[in-house]
Formats: sequence, C-alpha cells, structure tokens
Amino acid sequence: MSRPKRLHPDAEQVGFYLTPEEQLVLQIIRVRRKKRGEERTSQNEVVVDALITLLEKVEGVAREEIDSLVTDRRTTSSKVKHISQK
Repeated sequence: MSRPKRLHPDAEQVGFYLTPEEQLVLQIIRVRRKKRGEERTSQNEVVVDALITLLEKVEGVAREEIDSLVTDRRTTSSKVKHISQK
C-alpha cells in the first residue's frame, strides 16, 4: 500500500535532471531523514526544503517574505514578483 501524497493542491509538476552524484546526495538525505523518523522524506520535499534554505540563508530572503510572495501569487494573477536583494 502506498503512502498518501502530501502535495499542495496548487502544486504543479516540473522536471529537472540530476547527475549520478546529485542523485546520490538526494538519496543520502532521504535515508537520513527516514532514519530520524521525519515525515518530509520524498524527493520533492527534500528538494523544496533545500531551495527554501538556499533562498533564506544564501539569498537572504526572510521566511516571512517568502510566505508573503506565495500568498500574493495565490491572490493575484501575477506570476513574478520582485524579491528584495541582500
């Protein structure tokens, strides 16, 4: 029996390619999360968590600003909104 999907109703499918090394890194993270008993172990969840961490820590975008952008996108037809620079 498969586990229930944990995708947001607004989620859209995208595609990207990974090298064997990148696939291995993704698998290592998934296995470690499973061993710790975490819920967010799917490939999608690991990639999304990594992208959010990158946006917060490297690009300096606060979590509140990310949440605001998502809320704005859902309530308007705008596809792109300016994100403040570091």
